[in-house]
Amino acid sequence: MKYLFILLRLSFQLVILIPLLTGCWSSRDIEKLDLLIGVGVDTAQEENITSSYYGTDSLLTVTYQMAKIKSNQNQGSKKQEEKPYTNVEQTGASLIETARDIIQLRKNTVNGQHQRLIIISREVAENRSIREVLDFFIREPEARMSMLVMITDGLAKDILGYMETDDIPSMHIYDITENFDKSNKLLERKSLAKINALMEAQASFILQNVVQMDGELKLSGAAVIKGSTLKLIGFLKEEELKGINWITAQTNGAIVKVVEEGSDKPIIFEQELLKSKITPTLEDGKLSFQVKVKSEGLIIEVATHTEGFSEEKTRRKLEEQIAEEVTKEIQTSLERIQKDLQVDVIGFHDYVRIKYPKFWKEHQSDWDSIFSQAPIDYEVQITITDFGLGIQN
Repeated sequence: MKYLFILLRLSFQLVILIPLLTGCWSSRDIEKLDLLIGVGVDTAQEENITSSYYGTDSLLTVTYQMAKIKSNQNQGSKKQEEKPYTNVEQTGASLIETARDIIQLRKNTVNGQHQRLIIISREVAENRSIREVLDFFIREPEARMSMLVMITDGLAKDILGYMETDDIPSMHIYDITENFDKSNKLLERKSLAKINALMEAQASFILQNVVQMDGELKLSGAAVIKGSTLKLIGFLKEEELKGINWITAQTNGAIVKVVEEGSDKPIIFEQELLKSKITPTLEDGKLSFQVKVKSEGLIIEVATHTEGFSEEKTRRKLEEQIAEEVTKEIQTSLERIQKDLQVDVIGFHDYVRIKYPKFWKEHQSDWDSIFSQAPIDYEVQITITDFGLGIQN
C-alpha cells in the first residue's frame, strides 16, 4: 500500500511537469513576425486607386507601420543605418480588407499585439464616424485596447513617414504623450478603451492633434468629436486646450506668465498643485454651473528686481495677476466649446447625471444644446507657496 501511494504521487508530479517541458507550443520565431506599431488612416488618393469596383469616396488608404527585426548576424552591419521601421500602404473599402491584402506582400505574419497608435486624418474624421474607423480594432482579438488614438490635420501617412532614421514615428509620438504631467498644452492620453466607452455613451470628446511643425513632429491642440455623430467638427488651439486642463485639473504641468507693472519684464508662475470643482445648479428648470479652480505653485523665473519681492503686498498682487490670466484662459476655452462648437467635451454632463438624474434622463438626447445655453461662472484662486532661491525676502 505504501509503494502504491508513492507511485501515485510520482505519477501526479509527472502529469504536472510534462506540460512545462514542452516549452511554448504556440511560440513563433520573432524574426518571422512583422510587429505592427502604428496605423494611419487616410481617404484614398487617386494614385492609390487601382480598381473602380468601389466608389472613390468609400475607399481608405491605410498605412501599416512595422518595426524591423534585425537578426544577430546583421547587427553591426551597414544596414543598421536604415530606418528601423517599414511602412506598407494598402487601399480598400474596409480596414480588414487592407489588412488581409498585406498577406500578399509580406512573407512574415503581421502581429498586432505591440500596436501603440492609430492616427486618423482630418478628412476621414470629418466624413466618417470615428466608430466606423475604430470598429475593426475594437473587435480584433490581437488589438491592444491601450493603444492611443489621435487626429492629424494633414495626411496620416505623412506623419508615420516623417522622422529621423534612428526612431519609429509611432513610438516617438507615443512617448511624447508621457509628458502630459509636465505641460497643460498636452491632452490626457485617449486610449481605445476610453474612446470606446465615450462612443457607447454618445458623449462628445477631444483627441490629441499631431502635426508636422518646424521640421519636427509635434502634439498641438486637440480635435473635437461630436457625440451624436462621432465626427470631427473642429480643432482647439493649444491656448484653448490649456483652459480645459485648468477646469478638469488633470495635469499639474502648467506655467503662467505675467508681467511686472510698468514694464514688460516677465514673471513666471509654475503650478505644483491643482484642484477644481464643478457644481451644477438647477432652479426653475434652468441649469447653471459654478467652476472653482484652486492652484498652488511657486515663482520659478523672474526678469526684474527681486528686492522686497516676496513681501505680503507684492505676493497678493502677483496672485491676483496670475488668477486673472488663468481666468482669461478658462474663458477663452469655454467660449470656444460652449458657444462656437456647442459641445460638452469637458464632462459637465457627468455632474448633472449624478446630482440631477431625472433632469439628465429627460435631456440626455439634447444635452449639447442644453450645455451651450447654460451659464457658467468660474472662480480662480492662486496661492504662491514659494519664491524660489535667490529672491530677497
